[in-house]
Amino acid sequence: MQAVRFFLFAALLAQASSASSQAGARTRAPRIWDEMALQSWANPMAGINLRPHHYSEAEYYAAPVDNLRSYPAYHPDREPAGYLESLRKRGPEPMLELGKARTRDEWIEAGRRVWDELDVARVRTSDFRIIDYLRSREALKKYPQRMTKDGRLIDFRWVVENGGELKLGLTDCSSCHSRVMPDGSVVSGSQANFQPPPFAPMLNLMFGLFSIPKEPGGELPAPGEAAYASFGVPWLSDDVHRRLPSLAPRDVGALTGAEASGTFARFNGSSYFTTKIPSLIGVRYSRYLDHTGTHQNRGPEDIARYAALVSTADDGSIGPYKFLTDYQRRLRLRLSDDALYALGVFIYFGMQEPPNPNPPGELSRQGEKIFARAGCAGCHTPPAYTNGMLIPADGFTPPDDAETKRLAIIRGVRIGSDPGLALKTRKGTGYYKVPSLRGLWHRDLIEHSGSIASLEDWFDPKRLRPEFVPSGWKGPGVERRAVPGHEFGLDLPAEDKRALIAFLRTL
Repeated sequence: MQAVRFFLFAALLAQASSASSQAGARTRAPRIWDEMALQSWANPMAGINLRPHHYSEAEYYAAPVDNLRSYPAYHPDREPAGYLESLRKRGPEPMLELGKARTRDEWIEAGRRVWDELDVARVRTSDFRIIDYLRSREALKKYPQRMTKDGRLIDFRWVVENGGELKLGLTDCSSCHSRVMPDGSVVSGSQANFQPPPFAPMLNLMFGLFSIPKEPGGELPAPGEAAYASFGVPWLSDDVHRRLPSLAPRDVGALTGAEASGTFARFNGSSYFTTKIPSLIGVRYSRYLDHTGTHQNRGPEDIARYAALVSTADDGSIGPYKFLTDYQRRLRLRLSDDALYALGVFIYFGMQEPPNPNPPGELSRQGEKIFARAGCAGCHTPPAYTNGMLIPADGFTPPDDAETKRLAIIRGVRIGSDPGLALKTRKGTGYYKVPSLRGLWHRDLIEHSGSIASLEDWFDPKRLRPEFVPSGWKGPGVERRAVPGHEFGLDLPAEDKRALIAFLRTL
C-alpha cells in the first residue's frame, strides 16, 4: 500500500512539474469542451454503472459566448459617490481579450480576474425590488449579506449588458468558494461561510430566475417538480426523492431552509444527503473532483471543463433517464474557452493557502508524532495530506470491470461514513474521495455532508450516538442523529486529541 501511495503522489507531482516546465511558453486556450477528453472524464454512477451524458461538442459550441466584465457591488454606506452612473457611462466591456496567447503567469492573472468577475448570466436582473433591497441599509441590516472590510458585498456583481442596461448579478464560482474572515479579508478558494437562512424575500425572486418552463410560453414547473428534476434518482426502488413532486411549495422550501452555512444541495445532489462546499486550494493534488469523485482531475483543462459543466452545461441525464425537456436543457449561453482555461490555470496553479495564524509549537509537534504513530498518513499523505484515492462507501462493492480497474481505489478498508450521497444521489459513484487536511484552520465543516463544525466534535465519540446534536448540517426536520464513520482517533486520550487537533490546525 505504501508503494502505491508513493506512486500516486509522485504521479501528481510529475503532472504539476510537467506543466511547470512549460510555464514560460505562450499558449492559446485549448478547446475545453473536447469530445475525446469528455468520453472518459466522468466516472460511472453506482446502481446503474453508466456515465452521465454530456452535451455534444457541436451542441455546446453552438451556444453564444458571454464575455462581459462585471463590477463589485457595495454596501450603500461604502459605495463610491456616483458609482453606478460611472458604470453606465463606461458601457459594456469584455472580461478578457479572446484568442490571445499568454504565458502561464499571464493565464493565472487572467484567471484571477475571471474568478473575481464571473457572474451567473442567466439570473442578471434589473428588477427594482431586488436592487432596492441591496441598496437599502435597513434591508441589509434585517437580512445581512457577506461584506468585506472595504464594503464589497462579495456575492453580487454589477454588469453592463450589450444593450447598455445596468443589471445586478450573482457571483459565480467565487461565491461558493470564498470565505470572509472576521477581519473582513477574503480567502479565495476556501469553503464559503454564507449567511444562514432565512434568505431575504427579494433574493427568492432572483433565485427563481433559474427556473425554466418546459416549453416556450408554458407555466413554470411547480417547486416539487423542479426539486425532483434536480435530485430524483429513478433507477433506485427506494428513492427518497419520489415524494418531491407531491410536496407543497412550503414543504419544498423547508428542505432548502434546512441547509447549514457552508453546505449546498447541488443539482444532481440532494437536500436529504447534502454536500459540504469544499476548499479548492490545492485541488491539483486531488486525482478526482467532488466528494464522490464524479470526475477525473487530469489538469487545468478538467478544472475548466468542470466550471463549464456546473455553470451552464449539465442536464443531469444518465442512461435512459432525462430530467429536463429539450427546451429546458437548451444551452443559451456559454463561457469562452479563454475564460474557462484561465480559471482552470488560476485554480490549479495560482490559488494558494493564506498565511496560517497557528504556528507550530510544542503541542502541535507532539500532535504530529501522534498523527504518524496512528497511521493517519496512510490516507492523508504529506505534504498534500491526501493520497488522492477513492474509498468505497458501505454497501457498495466495486464492479470487476475495466472502468473500475482504472480508478485509484483503497481496497479492503471501509470508514463507515453515511453512504447516502455516494449511493442515493446522481452524484453517487459508490466512493468517497480522501480529502486533503490542508487548510483545516480556515474551514469549519468536516465530513462530506458538513455535519460536524469543529475538530473537537469530530474526535468526540459522542457523535456516534443517535442522541447527538450535529454542530453542522443536521438534515431536513432533524435535530438529533449520529454522525457515523472515520472512527480513527476517537479512542485517543484527551491530551493526545488536543495535541493532534493543534497539529491539524497548523496544516
